[in-house]
Amino acid sequence: MLHKVKKYMIISSAALAMTACEGMVKDLDISPNSPRNAPPPLVLTTAQLGNVLFHEGEVARLAGMWCGYFTGSDRQYISLYEYNTTSGDFDNAWSPIYPNVVQQARIIQRESAKSNNLLMIGIAQVLEAHVVGMAASLWGDVPYREAADVVKYPTPKFDPQAQVYADLQEVLTKAIDNLNKGVVNAITSPGASDIYYGGNKNKWIAAAYTLKARYYMHTKEYQKAYDAAKLGISSAAGNMMATHGQTFGKDFNVYYDFLQYNRPGYMTADGAYAVSLLKNRNNAKTDEQARLDYLYTTEISGFYEPNALCMFDWGAPNGFFGGDTSFPLVTFEENTLTLAEAAVRTGKTTEALTVLNTYRAYLNTGGYINTEYGTPKYAAYDLADFANGGIENRDGLAQDRALLREILEERYVTFVGQIEGFNDVRRTLKETDVRVKVTPNRGTQIPQRFLYPQVEINTNRASVPSTSVGLFDATPVNK
Repeated sequence: MLHKVKKYMIISSAALAMTACEGMVKDLDISPNSPRNAPPPLVLTTAQLGNVLFHEGEVARLAGMWCGYFTGSDRQYISLYEYNTTSGDFDNAWSPIYPNVVQQARIIQRESAKSNNLLMIGIAQVLEAHVVGMAASLWGDVPYREAADVVKYPTPKFDPQAQVYADLQEVLTKAIDNLNKGVVNAITSPGASDIYYGGNKNKWIAAAYTLKARYYMHTKEYQKAYDAAKLGISSAAGNMMATHGQTFGKDFNVYYDFLQYNRPGYMTADGAYAVSLLKNRNNAKTDEQARLDYLYTTEISGFYEPNALCMFDWGAPNGFFGGDTSFPLVTFEENTLTLAEAAVRTGKTTEALTVLNTYRAYLNTGGYINTEYGTPKYAAYDLADFANGGIENRDGLAQDRALLREILEERYVTFVGQIEGFNDVRRTLKETDVRVKVTPNRGTQIPQRFLYPQVEINTNRASVPSTSVGLFDATPVNK
C-alpha cells in the first residue's frame, strides 16, 4: 500500500512539474527559423535588405537587358536577352516583394502602432510604397490591398495598376504626415538598424516626396510630379543608397556578386545601346568619357561590360558595379531630372533648362561619377543650344522638344543599372521625336512588362490576371 502511495505521489509530482514547465514556456514554443514577431528595428533591417535584393538583383538585370544597358552573353542569359522567356523565369524576380518587404513593413507598422511610434510607421510605409510601386510598374496589376495577410487572404486579389498607384500616393502622403509628427529619440528611432538613413526623418520625408514624383511620372501626371519633386531629395547627401562591403556571401554589391563570382560572362555590355549613346553625346559643352569609363569597361575581357572593377579584388578604382560600390535606390539625381522633365512638359521651359544646368554643374564636379576615371565636362547649356540648328538640335525639333530629348537622354544614362531606365523607355515609347531610341534585341518590339511568375500562377491561379497577357502587351499606364 505504501508503495502505491509513493508511486502516485511521484506521478502527481511529475504532472505538477510538467504543468509548471508548460506554464513557463507557454507562447514561447516558436521555431527560431519562423519567428512570429521581433522588435521593429530588427524587422526594418530585414525588410531593407529584401528591398535592396529586389532593386539591385534579377529584376534590375532583366530590365537592364531589355532597355539597352546590358547584353545577355552566355547560357540562359542569351535566351532572356532575346525575349525567349517563360513564367518560371520570373519566380526569383517576384520572390522578395511580399514576404521579404511588404509583410515585414506591415509588421513594423502594426507593432509600432502599439507605442504610437509614428517615426517607424512612416519609415515602413515609405519602404512598402517603394517596392510595391516598382512591382506595379513592371507587372501591371499586382496584389496590394489583400497582400501579405495569408490568414485572411490566402489567395490575394490582383488590384488594377492605376488603383495601386493611387493607393500608394495615399500611403506616401500618410507616411509624410507620420514622419513629420514623429518624435526622434533613443526609444523611437531605429538608429543603425535603419541601414539607409539611420533614422533621419527629414531624409525619409524627402525620399517619400521623390517616390511620389516617380509614380506621378509613371502615370504621366506631370504637374503633380513637378510639385512633389520640388519637395524631394535636394542634394546627394539625401540619397537612399544600398551600401556594400568586401565579403563574399555577405555584403557584396549584388551586381558584382552576379557578374564576377556567381555568373561571370553571362551578362556583358557588348553592343549595348547605352554604350553607343554615351560615345555619341559629346559636343563642345559635354565630354562623357569619364562617365562611360565609370559605367562600362573593356579592361576585364577586352570588350565592353559593366564596370565591376574595385580596389580589393582588382587593384583598380571602383566602377559603378564594383564589389563595395553603393547602389542608388532613391536619389537627388533622379529627383532633379524628374523636376527638369516635368517642368518642360508643363510649359516651364526656362526653368527646365535651369534645373538641367544645376544637374550638369553637379556632374561637372564629379557628381556620382568616380573621377578616378577622368575629368567630366558638363558646361551649362543655353536655350539657343536647343533652337533649330543649335548643338543639341540638328534635326529641326521645336525648342522645348529638343530640350525634352536631352533631359530624357540624361535620365537614360543616369539610370544605367536601375529599373527606372526601363520604366522611362516604355513610358516614352510613343514619342518618336524625343524618345531614347533603344532598338529591340530581336524582332521589332521591346518588352512591355514582366510575365506573372509561375509560382504565383501555381498557388494563386484564381486571382492571377489572364496568363495570356504577353511580354509585349503594354501595362495600362503605358497604353
